[in-house]
Order: sequence, then C-alpha cells, then structure tokens
Amino acid sequence: MTDVRGRPFRWAILGTGSVARKFVLDLRQLGAEAEAHIVASRTPANAQSFASSLGVAHVAQSYAEAASADIDALYIATPPAQHEEHAMLGIAAGKAVLVEKPFARDAAAAERIMQAARAADVFCMEAMWTRFQPLPGQIRDRIAAGDLGDIRGFDGSFMAANAPDPASSLFDPTRGGGALMDRGVYPLSLARYWLGPVTDARATARIGDTGVDEDCTLMLRHTSGALSTLRASLRAGGLDGAAIYGTKATLRIAGPAYRPTGAVLYRTHVGPAVTGPKEPRRLEGLRESAMGLRLSRGLAALRRRGERLGAPFSGNGYHYQARAVMQAVAAGRTEDPRMSLAESVEIMAMIDTARAGWSGGEAS
Repeated sequence: MTDVRGRPFRWAILGTGSVARKFVLDLRQLGAEAEAHIVASRTPANAQSFASSLGVAHVAQSYAEAASADIDALYIATPPAQHEEHAMLGIAAGKAVLVEKPFARDAAAAERIMQAARAADVFCMEAMWTRFQPLPGQIRDRIAAGDLGDIRGFDGSFMAANAPDPASSLFDPTRGGGALMDRGVYPLSLARYWLGPVTDARATARIGDTGVDEDCTLMLRHTSGALSTLRASLRAGGLDGAAIYGTKATLRIAGPAYRPTGAVLYRTHVGPAVTGPKEPRRLEGLRESAMGLRLSRGLAALRRRGERLGAPFSGNGYHYQARAVMQAVAAGRTEDPRMSLAESVEIMAMIDTARAGWSGGEAS
C-alpha cells in the first residue's frame, strides 16, 4: 500500500517498551507497504537504541517532533496516563492516531480524544489488536449467524504472575497500572464485542501495596440479558481464555486472551425439564447403575469432540490492526466499526465504574 508519492505508509512510534517493539517487528509482515519511520521516547538514548536494533530510520528528540514529522500515522505505546497528551499531538498535526489499549486513563480523557479527532476529521482508534485478528471476527460471524443460539453468557480471564515492582508501570497507579487496565481490558473488550452493550457492571478487587488492583473480577449484564464474568490478575497464574454460552452450543476459546488462535464449538444437549418420578421406573434404575454411568460418559465424550474453529494467522498479531489503519486512511475514513471511538469511551466508562466500586480491596 504505497501512496501517490510511491512510498510506504510511514509510522511514528511513540514509546519504546516491549509492545512497541512487537508492533514494529510485525510491520515487517506488511513488506514494502509500511515502515517504522521515526521513534520517540522520554529518554532519547532509549529511542536511539530502539531505532538501531529495529532499523528505524529516524530518532526524534521529543514526542512533538515525531508527531510533526513526515509521517502518516502515530502508534502510541506510552503508559495510559500519557495517551491523551500524545494522541492530541497527532490529532493537532492532522495525523492518523492508533492508541494502545487501554485507550486512555479514564472515560473523560477518552471522550476528549474522541471529540478532538472528530472535530479535526482525522482517523483515530484504540489499538485493541485482538479484534482485528482472524479468529475473533470469525467468532462474531458465527454468533450473528445464530450458530450458538440465544447467547446466555461469557467467561473470560487473563491472569499472569509478576513480582510486584513499584518502578514498573504495571504496579504504578500514576501511570495507569493495575490488573484491570493492563489485562482485564482484553476480556472486557471481547465481552462487549461479542455480546453487545452493557447495562450493568459490578466489580471487586484486591489492592496491593503500591495502590493498584492486583486481582479483580467483573460481572456484566448486557442489553440482551446475557451475563459476563471476567477475571484478571497481576500476581496469580490461572486460566487464560474464554467461553461463550448459548442455547444451541458452547464455544470454548483457547488462550491467550489477547491472541486466541483456536476454539471448539460444542453442541448443547438439551435435557427434559422434569426428571425423576415421571421417568419409566426401568430408566430410574438404569440412570444410576454402572452401565448407565458408562453410557452417560460415552455420550458426553461424543459431545466433547465438537467442531474446531481456526483461522489463518501470521506474525505476532499486531499487523492486522496496522493494516486496518492504513486501509482506512487510504479510503478517507476516520473510524473503523470494529473498534469505534464511542465504544472505546464506553469501555473506559465501565472501567471507571469498576474502579469506583472496588470493595473489600485493602492492601494485603
């Protein structure tokens, strides 16, 4: 995808952490269509090291310099507390902006970004890269087709154990750290993507010594009536995946939550509404016999085979969202319906509600 000047789509990279490195590495999946043109960091030496190791042509001495360079889009991978400031730099310069998740520090900041982007008529989107990968879109299509029936619920979790470090942004409340902001945002965003708008959100958390939620759980009620339960942790390992429950089938999605590549659709066996006295007496005895238990296990094993869902996947998953931005800019669009600005604001509002409602979360 070269423009009228015959050059690649140029990205400015703001931030030099591990996520920014993965994004730049994955731009290589797009070949000559895209390049990381310039990089900026709060520490120029870090930007220079990043550029040298990844082949970025230019190093900016400030974030503002990167935003005003001859580029097409900014990829913002700085801590969440800085997202609004850096997004505004790109918007003011008339450049497309891709802002890492979570979109902002809170819903008010997210709203300001949205309003500024719309007023300037420039492309802006949260970098919820999971939504742009092949499998999540395929799952949404299966839900829309009715393959799962009436959706009744969703479970999702993203848990990983990290040693608490006040110097790390994960454990720093001033930089937007915490389990919900860093990890819970993935299952939360997927719950919204697959099950639709939320009418009620409740949460609880365990707050660590640095002041961030180290463990949290959320319960959501969607407009459809479906219920979602979500869990995230910075301190404990655990299940890392998701499941969608419908009246016709259950879909179990293998982790990691941020990059699911496989799922199995299990058809639902609908039993009778009443059992016991109304059953023939010979079946009552058979149900609890050794033979009946073997038969029950055999039927359960057949149901467990399920239908496997998969999707082609290349790179580490970041280039799908990069291509979406590039296509939107080429077409003159300012948003992508797969991750609209209004929905990013809505998700940040749910995070605000969750944080305001923490209970029993004293440091321990």
